[in-house]
Amino acid sequence: MSKPFDLLSLYARFSRERKISVTAPQTAQEFLAAIGAQLDKALTDDILIAGQRTAAMFEAMVVALGHYKLMKVEDTGRVYPVGRYRAPDFRIVLEDDEQWLVEVKNVYEADPVRQERQIMTPSYLSSLDSYARATRAAFKVAVYWARWGIWTLVSPHDLLDENGYLKLDMKHAVRFNELGRLGDMTIGTTPPLTLRLTADKPNAIGPDGMAPFAVGVVTMLSEDRVLTRMDEQEIAWIFMNLGEWAEQKTKAIVSDGKLSAIELTWLPEERLNEGTERFEIIGTLSRMFSRHYSQQANGEPDSVQIELEHRPNWFAPLISSDYKSDALPLWRFIQQPLAVKTANKS
Repeated sequence: MSKPFDLLSLYARFSRERKISVTAPQTAQEFLAAIGAQLDKALTDDILIAGQRTAAMFEAMVVALGHYKLMKVEDTGRVYPVGRYRAPDFRIVLEDDEQWLVEVKNVYEADPVRQERQIMTPSYLSSLDSYARATRAAFKVAVYWARWGIWTLVSPHDLLDENGYLKLDMKHAVRFNELGRLGDMTIGTTPPLTLRLTADKPNAIGPDGMAPFAVGVVTMLSEDRVLTRMDEQEIAWIFMNLGEWAEQKTKAIVSDGKLSAIELTWLPEERLNEGTERFEIIGTLSRMFSRHYSQQANGEPDSVQIELEHRPNWFAPLISSDYKSDALPLWRFIQQPLAVKTANKS
């Protein structure tokens, strides 16, 4: 078990501000009472909880994508000179050694069409940018558009309005999204995906329409091809649970009046490539991860979480250039941000 350095640092600051000894018996009691009151207040602050959860989700997503050399929580500890600099949420060293400092923001707008928000004032942006310049890193802003479950990561200086404010529209931010540098991809594969549950022993269907059913064999299929490899099955399971395709009505397979299997099938809402391409898009890795994180973190009232256990390289089979499969072929697309056009200075 690691030593509680952060807790001791917080306790030391508490005693310093109140000019009382850290070893005095009443100091620890007063500290615990103050911490308890602050925690009670924090747990009723929905905006604070949403912001903390979004930052934790971004951290976990980058770890799951695995396309980085180093990642560190940056906004801890004191920064001097006081008031001049503000530390962003994370420092990321990319695989090519470029360094990014990333500030994470959560945006929720109930109207699904109108997704825009003033993200930063000029002074707020300046303090973050000054820190990035002093540490010789590129400054980025990651925004989670909670209504759609979509992440964008942009260079803010390219998108400031005429008054120096960072006001983002989701449709506009998507065009300049740099999340592909961290491993995000848009994925396509061949529909349908099927999960077939074969009965251990087929049983007759009674007059009431009921039949005992015990699962004997679980089979995954892409189109009519059985997925036999572990990596194929892992990818198919991610797609079934977190992809954009819709689950169809459960199908019962009956032979000679006996229930022999049950099939669960996933299909795109609409076939956009039919007749021209084999594949259909099933979603982006970042949106799949966001769906997973939200499902797990916003569970039952007694299991709500802000942080979840990290799963390093969770998407490795999907991202790996070594993955090849005739049974579950993948089409992978990495978005390049739109180049910002600037006027030539005379």
